[in-house]
Amino acid sequence: MIAVWLLTAGVTSAREGYVETRDGKVFEGHVRFESNAVVVVDVGRVLRVEVSITNLAALTFLSQSEEPELFSFGTGALPESGELPSPWMSEDVGSVRVAGSAEFRRGAFRVRSSGTNAVGMADAGHFVFKPVADRCELVARVSKVQRTDPWARAGLMMRETLDAGARNVFLSVSAARGGVSQWRERFGEETSITLDRGMSVTCWLKLKRDADVFTALKSRNGMQWTVVERFTMAMAKDYYVGLAAVSVRGDVLNESVFEYVESGPSVKNRWFTPQVELSSGSSKIGYLEAMDDSTIYFENKLGRESMSRASVANIRFQPVPSRWAAFLNQDRTGVLLTSGEFIDGDCRSIEGGRVTVSSVPLGLVRYDVNSEVLALVLRRRTASSAHSYEVKLNDGSVWRGRDAVIDRLGVTIREPALGLRYIPLHEVAELRRRS
Repeated sequence: MIAVWLLTAGVTSAREGYVETRDGKVFEGHVRFESNAVVVVDVGRVLRVEVSITNLAALTFLSQSEEPELFSFGTGALPESGELPSPWMSEDVGSVRVAGSAEFRRGAFRVRSSGTNAVGMADAGHFVFKPVADRCELVARVSKVQRTDPWARAGLMMRETLDAGARNVFLSVSAARGGVSQWRERFGEETSITLDRGMSVTCWLKLKRDADVFTALKSRNGMQWTVVERFTMAMAKDYYVGLAAVSVRGDVLNESVFEYVESGPSVKNRWFTPQVELSSGSSKIGYLEAMDDSTIYFENKLGRESMSRASVANIRFQPVPSRWAAFLNQDRTGVLLTSGEFIDGDCRSIEGGRVTVSSVPLGLVRYDVNSEVLALVLRRRTASSAHSYEVKLNDGSVWRGRDAVIDRLGVTIREPALGLRYIPLHEVAELRRRS
């Protein structure tokens, strides 16, 4: 049987697509549903074919490509003039010979700095910032660091004050010398530094504060994250987060570019939507709002959507490398971390972007599902190939079942773990029969 995956556009009574029958015929045209049948109409060829669900091999809806959207997460309305979106501000920190600047255009921050460095006992650079309090995460992709010097750097900073000698944490990538993670624990004292030669532009950076614990992370693609540094340091409750750049050459402005900037108490993994795999083999794609001991709740603009936790085998928050995939199908429950370590335990809840795990050796521990967790394992998969129908949705979800019924508005499939599940026509990307 031929099978093609695709996306679909908006809601219409008939949409472009093609139908393959079990006896080897293919019909293309405007496709609509009727009671337990699919109708294909091609006016130009004076064609009207009705295919019963029992003779259906595959139904594929065609889609129109859409232009990619330019955006910068978490910045509010996008200004057209180049001015920074509220509440972002910028200024030079420390002594500089040439005044720096910053602008925001087409979803990206462009930061220009003549500052000579951000180490030692005082800093000199340009800082785009906003005030925050308590827990915060900041994410950005650094797509350019002008090579005014091999050590010219740009990255994410959390800073107690705007004074040159203030406590701060700075995760940056240089033009030609790799990554730098640094922190100053006391005002006006020396800065601690660790180097990461494996980092280079373009790269993703994430900087997190949770109480007095700071975590610096990196990623090549925005999906899979690796911890660069984690340490404990006292800092005032109210502080500044933002984007910092240094030129090293004090008489030359360096331009660095930050894309997809986002900040908040917890920042989603925007480039990989979590995948909830059921024990039956179906899968639901969507961001999780919360999980308790009985129910998983999904974010939904139209209302709260929930699913019984008893039907779920695992939840993937990042792509799982093949060398660790065996952890997802074993008689152990727990959490698989980005380091490859598997923590045995009972996954109690998800709240505020953190999963709480009860582990015998560790007690109650919490992990960030957006950057520290590859997957949660709740039970062993029991899926078999004994399902007759498979429906793929526009968002990538896949529902499998032995029975399916078509009506004018959509498809009803009997999912082994969840029972009857109705899928509106406008959400269907493909319907296939497997036997």
